[in-house]
Amino acid sequence: MMSFQKRSLAIVGGGAAGVATFIAAVQHRVAQTIYIIEPGAVGPGMAFFNLDGDILCNTSVDTMSVEADNPLDFLDYLHKRGHTVTPESFVPRQWVGNYLNEKFLEFNTIALKTGIDVFHIPYVFKGLKINSHRCYTLWYGDTLSPQSLEVTDVIFCTGFGSSRIPEVLKSHLTHPTFIHCPYPEQDMLAKIPSQSRVLVIGSKLSAIDAAILLCREGHRVTMTSPSGDIPAVRSRFMRSPGTFFEHENIMSIMTRKGNRSNHFFPDSLKQAYLKYFYRALNKYTKIPWREQFSNANSYRERLREEIAIAEQGKSQWQDMIVNFMDVINEVHLNDKTHFDGSFHPNVEKMLHRYITAIALPNARKLLHYMDEGSLNIQQGEILDAVIEEGEANTWLVNLGQDYQPFDAVVTAVGYHQPDFVIDEDGKLEIDTHGQRSERAISISPEMVAIHPDLKEKESIWFVGTPAHKRLWVPNALVVVANIATRVIKNMLQIDVQAPTAVGNHEKELEIST
Repeated sequence: MMSFQKRSLAIVGGGAAGVATFIAAVQHRVAQTIYIIEPGAVGPGMAFFNLDGDILCNTSVDTMSVEADNPLDFLDYLHKRGHTVTPESFVPRQWVGNYLNEKFLEFNTIALKTGIDVFHIPYVFKGLKINSHRCYTLWYGDTLSPQSLEVTDVIFCTGFGSSRIPEVLKSHLTHPTFIHCPYPEQDMLAKIPSQSRVLVIGSKLSAIDAAILLCREGHRVTMTSPSGDIPAVRSRFMRSPGTFFEHENIMSIMTRKGNRSNHFFPDSLKQAYLKYFYRALNKYTKIPWREQFSNANSYRERLREEIAIAEQGKSQWQDMIVNFMDVINEVHLNDKTHFDGSFHPNVEKMLHRYITAIALPNARKLLHYMDEGSLNIQQGEILDAVIEEGEANTWLVNLGQDYQPFDAVVTAVGYHQPDFVIDEDGKLEIDTHGQRSERAISISPEMVAIHPDLKEKESIWFVGTPAHKRLWVPNALVVVANIATRVIKNMLQIDVQAPTAVGNHEKELEIST
């Protein structure tokens, strides 16, 4: 085993994935010095910095522990603070953000007691240069005059890229009532005049968060997306002791690939997936599979039926989701080449609706606002948007038929998946808009960087959303905690060939708590 004294680790990103990675690094004493490069407070990250109690997790307490070997740690944390919750409960995201921050402080103290120096560097990561094998320079801070440090190991845990903005709205980015992201929610609410007509672009989870808050504040909301569809409804998202999906069976279907070069997927592949899921539901659930799903055509009636199914305990498919995610990720991890997925596109779209299902409390709120007339969903794409000059500055938006007036527009269509690219000078950067995919780094089954420019297996790793090139579901916390531990264990297998050249940074930086 390597000399512990020779390792220095930079964790780039201090959200949920960064905290999980930090905990695993401390538990396994992977380095003498750990740097966490995160411009904000370590813990909440982009996913859990919410302050509004109406913004809930869509995953249950049971799957929210940041410690891989202590799966009910989050439940214990909440009980110690007087919260009456069960493993099934959906709780405010703010609680998770607080939990992550406290876990970082707890393990920061453990690290110091065991001789590990920890430095929080409150700046934005700018780039990485490979000087030699296992000797990396990282730049952070101001673009024109960045600061630097040298380390032997790097783990990227940076979360999502930039918000996706429809092309026709990019000319309005600076307009005061154009909100390009619903978070932080306080900023969104502050920019919208009272009793406004608000267009929310998107119909998935972040759009649902925005709609619930806006309707609560007395606004009239129209949600729009090309599909006009919203996720399914679940009453819990928990680990299950049963094994419903087998690696070999899933792999046998996934190897029946279409021609991915021209995006041809035969209908027989789609049918193979559907038959497989039907058989699994019939075998492992007590409720007939037809009673677990709604066939309503209207989005409102489908939501109403799915709420009723969840309330009656009939949506037993939800107890198979975590196992399914684990098996699919293992298929991706065991494939020895870069795995870019082989799901039939329509099947992937269908599955995504259940993987990212709405928490039952939020589904009830949505239906309430629909029934009272303050929320509607409209299928369509934005063809044009103009601003009617005048005192009101009304938006006129064409969603496919005619121009409709709105007082504010909120985009909530998700985020770009970040790519990690090596530029012409050999510098590794984060492409937050996914515009340089031809130079993007691939990820090995061990979660280490793969690129033609890398002559050796370098100690550059990925956890959370940055791992999307390798994992089908990279960012669920129940996945992140396990992947973080896997990465740390794999890192321990790489021998350090030269002492860390950390310069005088340990003298210059103050330990952050």
